Amino acid sequence: MSTKQVSLDIESPSGKEIESIVSVLLGGGVIVYPSETVYGIMCRADNQESVKRICRMKGYERFRAYILIVNGTVMAESIADISDPEVREILCLRWPGKLTFILPAKEECPEWVKADDNTVALRHPADSLSMAILGKCGVPLVSTSANPSNEPPVLSVDLIAGTVLQQADLIIDGGVLPESSPSTIIKLVRGRT
Repeated sequence: MSTKQVSLDIESPSGKEIESIVSVLLGGGVIVYPSETVYGIMCRADNQESVKRICRMKGYERFRAYILIVNGTVMAESIADISDPEVREILCLRWPGKLTFILPAKEECPEWVKADDNTVALRHPADSLSMAILGKCGVPLVSTSANPSNEPPVLSVDLIAGTVLQQADLIIDGGVLPESSPSTIIKLVRGRT
């Protein structure tokens, strides 16, 4: 059975298209999609089996900390400690956009997406597709580039390795993405190294 592939307008996806994508994600599926920077792989952060599948797709031997995407501070605070007023102000000022913040993880944060120092990396993307998916999903999502480990990220579905595409439940083709700078990572953790 071949992986389902759909083409859509990433600037204005229809409600039906978003519902179809969200249905795959909420059911534990893994999708390949056009992110705000490169083609990526996405799944529910709270589904350990789905995150394991992404590890295999990437060629990793074990779990690693992934960037999670959220749709704002309410979703962020469900898994990260953003109680510090300065941290919250920074997030409110700088999100949405290509900024990933490393924050102290809460107890509710799944172990398999935390870093060894008990932090979690969160980004609130600004692109229409990610925002629509997050808004309908209601849970943080793992988002990582759709390339095997040690290979460069890609801007077109045609350039994604077959080994990655074959393991996805859904492939979203949004055309060729414009070249873009990667997400900047900022650590917002007091009293830690």
